[in-house]
Amino acid sequence: MAHNKTQPIPIGSEPRTGTPDAFRKAVQAVHSKPRSPLTLLQRKLGNAWLKHAIESQPDAQGWWELSIRDLSQTIGFDSNNRQYLKEAAEALMSIVFEWDVMALASKRIHWKASVMFPELEIRSGVIRYQISSQMRERMLNPDMYAMIDMNVVRQFKRAPALAIWEFCIRFEKLGQTGEVSWMTFRDMVLGESADGKTYQEYKYFKSKVLLPSIQEVSTVSGHQIALVETKIGRRIDKIRFTVVRKTKVVEAETPVDSALDLDLLSDLEQIGFSRLDGRRLLEQHSSAALAQALSFTRKRMANAQSEPLTQPAAYFRTALTQGYAKNDAFSATAQASPASEHRSSAEPVHELPATTATLQDSRDKLNRHRAAQAVGYLQQLPEPERQSLINRYNAGQSLAVLRVTSRISRLADASFQRWLANDLWGEPSIEEVFQHGQNVLAAALPV
Repeated sequence: MAHNKTQPIPIGSEPRTGTPDAFRKAVQAVHSKPRSPLTLLQRKLGNAWLKHAIESQPDAQGWWELSIRDLSQTIGFDSNNRQYLKEAAEALMSIVFEWDVMALASKRIHWKASVMFPELEIRSGVIRYQISSQMRERMLNPDMYAMIDMNVVRQFKRAPALAIWEFCIRFEKLGQTGEVSWMTFRDMVLGESADGKTYQEYKYFKSKVLLPSIQEVSTVSGHQIALVETKIGRRIDKIRFTVVRKTKVVEAETPVDSALDLDLLSDLEQIGFSRLDGRRLLEQHSSAALAQALSFTRKRMANAQSEPLTQPAAYFRTALTQGYAKNDAFSATAQASPASEHRSSAEPVHELPATTATLQDSRDKLNRHRAAQAVGYLQQLPEPERQSLINRYNAGQSLAVLRVTSRISRLADASFQRWLANDLWGEPSIEEVFQHGQNVLAAALPV
């Protein structure tokens, strides 16, 4: 099948006119300082709300409306934990920002600080919000701005890394950012609160926040940034960043191999993936594996006896990475063919879990597997976000023995890991337990 090729563009760049996933974020917001810490999810939410507000009209009372499903797709939120999303959104409503802290005092806007999203409603799968009357016009029609691509935003795993990337791309044409006191910058990316003030010494802020964030920016975005320090005597006083767009080029639309791949891309978009994410999946997995996972996901979506599937994209990823679809096909083949045609009498017979005891065993194994994955996820988060999760877990524990402290017990550790897995992905269903059992079984079968 013939394909038309477009001109190559730098990785991570967007046409100067923007892309459907990009929007103009006012410099006052880019260079703002929150009075409280912002989580990664809250930073992504704020970007999604601003983008939607720029692209759509509010109602007569100044409310914008966005379905939670569309919002989740925009920010790449693939968890079933709607409560976590709701709590993050409600907390964002109370965070005060000091605007445009990079500008000279004489050129700053006449108000010093305000809440960006003062009103919020969540009902029937829809989020309704308002933008501060003081900032609305500047946010919707910015004179100076950074071009924020939500395709890139979705890739970030650290809140400080996202904040630093937004700060840096504002200065892309200049090749370097403005210089700023390292303590002011610390408060810009971590919040002007106790979480930010834990880094009283620059060396800790650099090693724990700056360097890991710089690495992430250079990995997930189309920019290469580097830290430049300014000293007064032997003490670091100010910092800035050099900003270079990566020179490696790729075709803006890499041709897919076949009509099947084009159909797969279309199907992936229908369950919530962007075209870019779909192409990445095609690069990482075979067409056959993607088709199997799609078929498995559609079966689950059509199953009227199960709870409605609110996050098909997340379910698809799980089916793909855990091999559920492959094992489902294996199970169907095994049931359709007489065992005697495939095994000699000397070969062992492997049976699927059927009794209550074996089902519980499969559930326990799945819980251990999910707990290990959750711990891996937790270790990738910056310390403030890890502590935020621990605080939320501890708040729900009536027994002191189950709370996470500096001297954590095995019981508390196991309880927290189970809670974290359920918080991220929801309570495992019987179907997921069964599929995991099949996955373990298939791995144990002789090749």
